[in-house]
Amino acid sequence: MDLSEQIQHFLTYLEVQRHFSPRTVDTYRKSLDKFTEHLGNSGGSAEGTAKSSAPALEAFTETNVKSFVWNMKIKQGLAPTSICEHLAALKSFGKYLVRSKVLSTNPAGNVPMPKRPKRLVNFMSQKDLAEEKFPELENPTLPQLRARLLLELIYGSGLRISECQGLCWNQIQEKEHLVRVIGKGNKERIVPVTESMLARIDEFKEKQREAGHLPSPTGYVFLSQDGKPFGLRTLRNDIHDLLRDIGWEGKASPHVLRHSFATHLLENGAEIMSVKEMLGHESISTTQVYTHVSAERLREAFKKTHPRA
Repeated sequence: MDLSEQIQHFLTYLEVQRHFSPRTVDTYRKSLDKFTEHLGNSGGSAEGTAKSSAPALEAFTETNVKSFVWNMKIKQGLAPTSICEHLAALKSFGKYLVRSKVLSTNPAGNVPMPKRPKRLVNFMSQKDLAEEKFPELENPTLPQLRARLLLELIYGSGLRISECQGLCWNQIQEKEHLVRVIGKGNKERIVPVTESMLARIDEFKEKQREAGHLPSPTGYVFLSQDGKPFGLRTLRNDIHDLLRDIGWEGKASPHVLRHSFATHLLENGAEIMSVKEMLGHESISTTQVYTHVSAERLREAFKKTHPRA
């Protein structure tokens, strides 16, 4: 059985049944292609491969997966984060093959993940994002209003930039002060929205009409003239320009705002499980990074202020 054929079945499954984004599917593809390339280059040292032919599915063994990880670490010198990304793709591929009854066990299932260095996420302080930093604009442009709305959705409600891009007007429940978000894996979650976000909707819709982007209940919130949502690059640039305008000198990205959303909630006493649900994380371990951020800030404050620190 051909390995490449099974990989293609897996990628189609991710796209059609799991509703993964094209970008995510492409990330899986690159990782699995890298593994296939390793098998081809290994010659007789990799089980079940022949240098002159395409690898068979039988080459997907625990020994060859470990060889792949060793090669990335020792020969290529890849960072643990990159190795984890490639190995995670193999683990998911193996799980799919077991679920599809193509294999009885997952060859990558018992291969340990390299330890990743702990990195604190980038975020802005509550003072950096105080309301007075964002005074009302006279005759704002559509990109300026779009950026303000994005700010409220990402920092105010914790949405990912891709979730903002795909947001439709009928997902915003104004009376209930809620928004229905379609997140990763086509999973839906419901999160609160800010008063500021609701206050900007009418002005934003009016500016859209002036620009020829006609809003409709089932239409995209961030609609361009061609009837499609604005590209991610455009939306990221909106946030970048907005944060630079208020004098922020750090990384000016949508994810910095999402990190700030989670960090500020925890700093102000929110339960971590509630933050997990609002962020749309599958695992609590993903959310726990924000508790590390808060703990690190406490340690720094302790060192600076306690006489015996």
